[in-house]
Amino acid sequence: MDGQHDQAFLQILSEEKNITNFLDAFFGFLFRCTDFYVESSAEHKLGFPPGIAEKLVIDSAQKWKSIYLQTSALTESHESTVPLPIVEESPSTCVAEEVEVETNGFEPTKNLIPLEQPSDSYNGAVRENYTWSQTIADLDVLVKIPECIKTVKGLKVVITGDQIKVAAKSSILKDCNTIEMINSIELGECTIPEYTTLLEGHFCMKIRKDESIWSFVPGRHISIHLEKTIERWWDALLDGEPKIELGKIDCSRNLDELGNAEQMKVEELMWNHQQKLLNKPTSEKLKMEKILKKAWNVEGSPFKGTDFDPSVLKFS
Repeated sequence: MDGQHDQAFLQILSEEKNITNFLDAFFGFLFRCTDFYVESSAEHKLGFPPGIAEKLVIDSAQKWKSIYLQTSALTESHESTVPLPIVEESPSTCVAEEVEVETNGFEPTKNLIPLEQPSDSYNGAVRENYTWSQTIADLDVLVKIPECIKTVKGLKVVITGDQIKVAAKSSILKDCNTIEMINSIELGECTIPEYTTLLEGHFCMKIRKDESIWSFVPGRHISIHLEKTIERWWDALLDGEPKIELGKIDCSRNLDELGNAEQMKVEELMWNHQQKLLNKPTSEKLKMEKILKKAWNVEGSPFKGTDFDPSVLKFS
């Protein structure tokens, strides 16, 4: 349970976009690189006996589900609060749901771990408590959270088509001295909001709510992935924040962001360039040679009856 591989898994999850693709990538890796699916027999010793591979998967899933339920029960008994409506069997990755978030009773002020990597703001910006980046098609947001937030049951995340809210449970923040009262209220009882807002605002443009996912690194940050409804560059993540200069962003696109036809064309251009550097024929010359080779011995060809020799031909 030390989480030594969490960063690698989070990177894969970010690339695969959702849990289904993540699991498909994992089991595909087992197929390509291991003998996980091979069934052993009296003659064939490699692999597992029939049914054992499936049992290993189920046992592992049940083990972590049991750990999650035990952790959740301990957290609930300690906090004595109503469970969050956002519940996942994996405490580190959740799909966005719409819930209500209370705000403003407290303000987060301490114990926020800084976001370290400049690449986290690629084509975006670093703000006070969050960092955002973008490609032409999607956005990624890292929201800083206090060190004392160790499970998703201390969080609420709301993502709709045009706005976002991220909040932490006030009781947890108060216990670790992360929040302070904004106003001193001299009453017999002080009413504390159930949740304290960490991030809230309206997107400057629409996103695809159903394609949004978020993952959670305990005590560090929430990583949120958003898909744009229209492929265009944003000059801000939220309304009201300072705008970036679109003229200074990197407008290049990764090869895997292009369609199949575009990818094939780029790969062909790169291959042709390499062939020219090596003084070898390009794809066009190879195609032309193939056509001429077919016509070399046809009736009426001046080369009929001779061996094909492309050196006698000149290509423009």
